[in-house]
Amino acid sequence: MRRILVTSSILALGAATCGTAFAQSAEDAAAQGGSDIVVTGSRGQARTVATSPTPIDVISGEQIAQLGGSMQLRDVLSQLVPSFQSQQVGSSSWNSVTRPAGLRGLSGVHVLVLVNGKRRHNSSLIDLNSGSTSMGGNPVDLDQIPASAIARIEVLRDGAAAQYGSDAIAGVINVILKSNPDAGSGSIEAGQRFKDSVNGSDGETVSAQLSKGFHLGETGSIVVSAEGKLQKPTVRNSDYTGRVYSRVNGADDPREATADRRRYQGGLPDLKSINLAQNSQIEAGDLTIYSNATFGYREARVGQAGRYPATTSDIVEIYPDGFTPYYTMKETDWQATAGMKQTVDGWNLDLSTTYGRDYVRSGADNTLNASLGTTSPTSFDTFSAAFDQWTTNFDVTKGFEILGGRNLQVSAGAEFRYESYVTKSLDTASWANGGYTYPVGSPLAGQPGAIGAQGATVITPADEADAKRTIGAAYIDLALDLTDRLLVTGAGRFETYDDSSGSVWSGKVSALWRATDWLNFRGAFSNGFRAPSLSQQAYAQTATQVSLVNGSYQLIESKILQTGSPIAQALGAQDLKPEKSRNYSFGVTMTPLAGFTLTVDAYQINIDDRITLTGLLSSAGVRQILRNNGFSGDQYVRFFANAIDTRTRGIDAVANYSFSLGDFGQVRASAAYNYNKTKIARIAENPDELANLGLTLFDRQTQGYFTVFTPRDKVILGLNWSKGPFSINAKETRYGSWKALANSASSDQSYGAKWITDLEAGYQVTEKMKLAVGAYNLFNTYPDKNTVVNTIGSSPYGSNSPFGAYGGYYYGRLSFDF
Repeated sequence: MRRILVTSSILALGAATCGTAFAQSAEDAAAQGGSDIVVTGSRGQARTVATSPTPIDVISGEQIAQLGGSMQLRDVLSQLVPSFQSQQVGSSSWNSVTRPAGLRGLSGVHVLVLVNGKRRHNSSLIDLNSGSTSMGGNPVDLDQIPASAIARIEVLRDGAAAQYGSDAIAGVINVILKSNPDAGSGSIEAGQRFKDSVNGSDGETVSAQLSKGFHLGETGSIVVSAEGKLQKPTVRNSDYTGRVYSRVNGADDPREATADRRRYQGGLPDLKSINLAQNSQIEAGDLTIYSNATFGYREARVGQAGRYPATTSDIVEIYPDGFTPYYTMKETDWQATAGMKQTVDGWNLDLSTTYGRDYVRSGADNTLNASLGTTSPTSFDTFSAAFDQWTTNFDVTKGFEILGGRNLQVSAGAEFRYESYVTKSLDTASWANGGYTYPVGSPLAGQPGAIGAQGATVITPADEADAKRTIGAAYIDLALDLTDRLLVTGAGRFETYDDSSGSVWSGKVSALWRATDWLNFRGAFSNGFRAPSLSQQAYAQTATQVSLVNGSYQLIESKILQTGSPIAQALGAQDLKPEKSRNYSFGVTMTPLAGFTLTVDAYQINIDDRITLTGLLSSAGVRQILRNNGFSGDQYVRFFANAIDTRTRGIDAVANYSFSLGDFGQVRASAAYNYNKTKIARIAENPDELANLGLTLFDRQTQGYFTVFTPRDKVILGLNWSKGPFSINAKETRYGSWKALANSASSDQSYGAKWITDLEAGYQVTEKMKLAVGAYNLFNTYPDKNTVVNTIGSSPYGSNSPFGAYGGYYYGRLSFDF
C-alpha cells in the first residue's frame, strides 16, 4: 500500500507561489511511487525524498509508535537511519540515561535538533563517556520529547549550518508534532530482558502512551500527549577478584570464602519518567497563532563498583561488609514555543520565540565519605546543573517567477539566542576532607580515609560554572529552477557570539539534476562552524571512573579541569577556539518502479580544531602540581582542547519498496547501508608543559575513540507483511566490527561483527485495537567479551557495543485508536 505523509511543519512557511517540477503535490508523489513529502532542508517549499537536493530520511509516526514503547527515541532512530549511531554504554552515571548518539560518524554536538522547525535546547548533562566522540559536549536529549506526540521525524543527512545555524555540521533532526484535532491514540507495553545465567530476568519495563486532538473553536486545534515509563535496572557483571576482607593475624578472614563478589551494579538504570506535550494553533483571518510545549521529569538510580572493607573507601562501623554506592539523578526539562504566521503581499512571515530549560540534581546514596569517619552521611546531593536557552526567530519566504517563468524561492531571516550554563556545588560533605585516619587496631591503622562521596560525581565550589552568552544571526536561502530538470540552491549565514567564539560566515550550495523521470543526481558543498559549548568552556568535576590503565580495568579518581584553571594552565591548556568544517556530498536517487525508491549518497566531512577531552594525565609532575593546588595528587586529570583535525568519509544507501501480493497481503521492504571511516588528519602540538612531564596531550587510546571505537559499517534489512488483521514486522541489523585501542598495543581489544534480529507479530483485534508481541535481539546476542584483565567486577562485554551488552528483550503491547 502506497502511503503519502504530508506535513504542515512550521518550517514550511508557505507553499510556493508557482508550481515547478520540483515542488510536487502529494498526488504527484503518489504517481512516482509514494515518496514522502519533506520540508527540512528546503525552506518554504515541500519536496519529495527523491527530489530533495540533499539526503533526507523520513520516520513515520507509525514506525515510532512501534518501537517507542520500551525503546528510547535515539534507539528508534538508530534502528531506522543507517548513519545514526546510538551507543548503549556500560556507564554507571548519567550516560546510562542520556546516552551518546550521533550522525555520519560525528557526535550529538554536531547535529542540530528542531521541533516543528524551531531550535531545541541542549541538555545540562555532559557526555563524559570514554569513547564517545562528543566527550564534554551537552547535546540535545531527544528522549525528553514524548514519542506519543510525534507525527514524524525528518533527518537531513548533510551539513546545514548555513541554513539552520551552528551545530548542524553532520545534519538536522526535525521532529514534527501531531496536529490532527480529530485523532486519538494510545498504547500500553510491558516487557523484560531475556533470562541471564547469573542475574536471572531483569530490566522489567512498563510504559504507557496517550495522544488526543481537540478542536479549538471553528478554526483552531490542539493535540495533547503524555507518556510514562517505569524501568527496572539491567546488570551484566563479573566477579570481583580482589580481597573483600582484611587478613586477620596474617590469615584470610573466614568470611572471605562466602563473600559476595558480584557487587558491581553498573548498567542500565532504575528509571521513572513522565513526558507531556501540546501542539496548537488558532487562525484569525490570514493570521495564524501557534504554540507547542514539552515537559519531562525523570528519576534515575544506577549502581557503581563495590567498595570493600579492606580498603580506605569504607568505614566498617557503617558498612561492615562493604557497600555498593548508587548514582542518583532527578531531572526536569521543558520547552515552550509561541509564534504567529501571516502572508503579506505574497511574503510568508513567521515570528516566534522559544524558551527551553534542563535542570538536573545529581547525587549518590548507599555510600559515604570515608574522610568523615563514622559520622559520614550515607546519601548526598552533590551538585546541580542547569542549561537555559531562549531563541527568537523572524523568517520570511516568497516565490518569484523570473527568467521567463522559472521559479525562484527566496527565504531570509534573523535569529537572536541567549544561552546560560550553571553548575552549583551542593552538599559540602560530598567533597569535604574530614581528616579521618583509621585508628589503632584497624588493619588500615594510620591511613587516611578516601576523600569525597564514593560513587558520586562531585563539584566543589571552585569547580562551579556560571557561563552566559548571546548569539545573533542572519541568513538568506535561495532555490532556483534553472531549467525543468535542474534545481540549484544556495544559502549564506552570518553568526556572531559575544564570547571568545567571535563571528563567522558559512555558506552552502547544492544542486539536483533530473536526468530522467525516475533518475536524479544531486550534490552539495558547505562550510560550517561550531562554537565551543558553554559546558566545554566552564565544566569541571571530580569522579571515580572505570578506565583501562596499564592493561587492566581499574577504578581511578579523575578530575576534569576548566581550561582557565591554574592546574590546567600549568599543563599547557589554552582557550578554546571554534571548530570549522567543510562538507562535500554527491548522490543519486532512483524511482524506477511504482512503490520503489533508492538513494545513494557519498560524503566527506572535514573538521578542523575539533574539541574534545585530552587523555587521562598522570605522572609525578602532575601529582605535584595537584598537591600545590590543594589536592591529594591521586587524581588523573583531563581538560578540553582543540586537539585534532578529522576527516570523515562515508556512504549511505537507502532502498524502500512497497508492493502487493494480491490475496497473500501487502509487503513493505527496506534495505539500508552505511559505511563510515574517520581519520585523524592532524593532532595539535604537544604543549611544552606536558612534554616536560613526559606526557602526551592526545594519546593512542584517545585517538582510537575517534577512528576505530565504533563500527565502520551497518546494514539494516526490514520486511513488513500484512493481510487482514495479521501483520509481521521483521528486521535484521548487522553492526560491523570495532576495536578498543590502549596506549600499549598489547592491550588492544577487537570485537567482531554481529547480526541482531528483531521480530514483532500483530493482530488487529478490532477496528480500533491492536495486540502485538515481539522481541528486540530475538536470539539474545551479546558483543564479544573483553580480553584484558577485569579485577573490579564490571561487565565482561565490550562496553561500547552499538546494540548494547544486555542481551534480548521481549514485550507485549496493546495499542488503540479513539
